[in-house]
Amino acid sequence: MSVKNLSHIITLCCENNRAAQEQLYREYFGLFYTVAKEFTNDNQTLLSLVNEAFLKIFQHLKDYDASRASFETWGKTILRNVCIDHYRKTKTQIQTTDINELETNTLHYSQPLPAREGDMDYYFNLLPQVTGKVCRLFLMQGFSHKEIGGALGISETTSRWHLMEGKKRLQDILKKKYA
Repeated sequence: MSVKNLSHIITLCCENNRAAQEQLYREYFGLFYTVAKEFTNDNQTLLSLVNEAFLKIFQHLKDYDASRASFETWGKTILRNVCIDHYRKTKTQIQTTDINELETNTLHYSQPLPAREGDMDYYFNLLPQVTGKVCRLFLMQGFSHKEIGGALGISETTSRWHLMEGKKRLQDILKKKYA
């Protein structure tokens, strides 16, 4: 979406134009969904977080200043804050699973499925949890170490260490697989 077109859509959204709001939602839903996926695996929670972020975006769209940040950066910041707030609210709750929800007939593969578009997720999941998240956020989504540190509650230096460690481990994993 061009900057001129985006600014026109934002102007219409500020006037509560529902068609413009839907267009903005459809344009950025995929990106925001991917970002929120780093915070939860539950699809319903994921959709709820993205929708809550869009609600806040539409409520505060008049405060958006294009000279300070791109819309994408501004929106991802709001989304990350919504996800972090959700995490803080739920981190003390005990996670339970209804026994009826468990799958009993699952297939287990000893090797990964043939390479597909989402294949990198398989390799990131082989890394320790935080290291995998840092690598995914930095390498796949283009976040800075400062943004990653803020989102995960770690320092920039720790984020850099996790990235370095993740790259080393990924190299070892891929060397073993393709050697």
